[in-house]
Amino acid sequence: ILLVLFAAVGCILLIACANLANLTLARGAARLKEFALRTALGANRFRLVRQLLTETTLLALLGGGLGLLIASWGIDGLLAVNPGVLPPNTVNLDTRVLLFTLGASVLTGIIFGLAPALQLSRIDLHTALKEGGRAGGEGAGARRARSVFVVVQVALSLVLLVGGALLIKSFYKLLQVDPGFRPDKLLTLEYRLPRNKYTKADGQWQFHRQVIDRIQEVPGVTSVALIRGLPFSGNGQTTRIVLPDREAPLKGQEPMVMWNTATPNYFETIGIPFIQGRLFDNRDQLNTPTVLLINQTMARRYWPDQEPLGKQIKLIADGTLGTIVGIVGDARHYYLSEEQQPQVYDCYSQVPGLFATVVVRTSVEPMSLAPSVRKAIWKVDKDQPMWKVRTQEYLLARSVADKRFLMLLMGIFAALALTITAVGLYGVVSYTVGQRTQEIGIRMALGARTPDILSMILRQGMRMVLIGVGVGLAAAFALTRLMASLLYGTSATDPLAFIVIALLLAGVALLACYVPARRATKVDPMVALRYE
Repeated sequence: ILLVLFAAVGCILLIACANLANLTLARGAARLKEFALRTALGANRFRLVRQLLTETTLLALLGGGLGLLIASWGIDGLLAVNPGVLPPNTVNLDTRVLLFTLGASVLTGIIFGLAPALQLSRIDLHTALKEGGRAGGEGAGARRARSVFVVVQVALSLVLLVGGALLIKSFYKLLQVDPGFRPDKLLTLEYRLPRNKYTKADGQWQFHRQVIDRIQEVPGVTSVALIRGLPFSGNGQTTRIVLPDREAPLKGQEPMVMWNTATPNYFETIGIPFIQGRLFDNRDQLNTPTVLLINQTMARRYWPDQEPLGKQIKLIADGTLGTIVGIVGDARHYYLSEEQQPQVYDCYSQVPGLFATVVVRTSVEPMSLAPSVRKAIWKVDKDQPMWKVRTQEYLLARSVADKRFLMLLMGIFAALALTITAVGLYGVVSYTVGQRTQEIGIRMALGARTPDILSMILRQGMRMVLIGVGVGLAAAFALTRLMASLLYGTSATDPLAFIVIALLLAGVALLACYVPARRATKVDPMVALRYE
């Protein structure tokens, strides 16, 4: 994710460099007479290039300093947007950042200043002094350079816009994924019993059972349950199993499944649907045969044409042998984007253990009950520590926080790229119109109509844009494949995204060209013919 963001920032920087290079060329065209006089007075080409690079590097250093100032203010805002993605103590402006910014600023000044400097230092003294800095003094090379810079801007902008569009579409599809349960109004917390105090399984289960009973008495609590590894909490266990009703696989090649432990009402509390058979109940105790629940994916994968109920599963780790008594719905465990995994649940009353995650469904705002739930647990054991008091909605949001962060920043970068490109294109077309004022006046004096002038200016601007769009589409087609792993339910070469973004960019560019083109049609021929 950080590499994608760094590449996006690099594209923004290159777009800005191309824009500034265009402005430098336009500004330099108005200084042709100055450069010609310097050359006539003995200045060599190296001296002119050095002067122009000094000016552009100074501008870049000022911009870098302003960027650092904005960054120092913006870090807090960035962390506030997605506090879970970037730990605060790891994000700061240190010496390395300052040195990088200094180096990037100097390099930027050279990048956007070198091409204009080389172009403007090639001066025809006779023509430049005669034209006095008018349009005729600008060579074809400078015009071609400006066109190339516009094409580069448009192409890079399209790449960023396509990348942003793909991420937005991907994130939207991710949010539509059903996690398999109802995350609303669920309060969760974790605790671990001290081993030296709760040494036996029956004592552990008595504590867990009393916790459930005490929390159930809290006003505003609808239901309460325990689970070992809560979905999206980061807790979870996978284990290898043996199915006794079929031939045993080679050692190390046994099926791998997710293994969890739940209380009888866990599935009702969290909202995982019950499918078939029965759930855990009071019949399932420490001294009764081990019973298991499996999810639908487990049933389909291992018993596609059979009845799973009554089948047995053996846990390789400790030899536990359990019988399947029920089937429940699938629930995603770590990420919304993950494939459904086979899951097996055993019962807390049969395998209590020391660790538990409390899941409380409430009729009010979940966090408002956190103090009451803590007090209820302390009524069972006043010394019992608890931690990670959170809502299930927070855990679900945290699981997609990195993708939301990437989508947000890429969207901002794409919008910034589009704005810079539109402004740059507007500046180039405006400069061209200004340079061609006399020509436009002559055309109008000879009978050219307003639509003719408008069409001429728009053709010139849109020709560069369409070339840039073509180059950008090819580059985006190649580069977006590198971010395929960041997308969910969306192809890295999604044709709809490419078409919509190309049309959007072309539309914005057309508007940027139209404004100065429209102004050109209002030129008074008599004024234009006297234009100097």
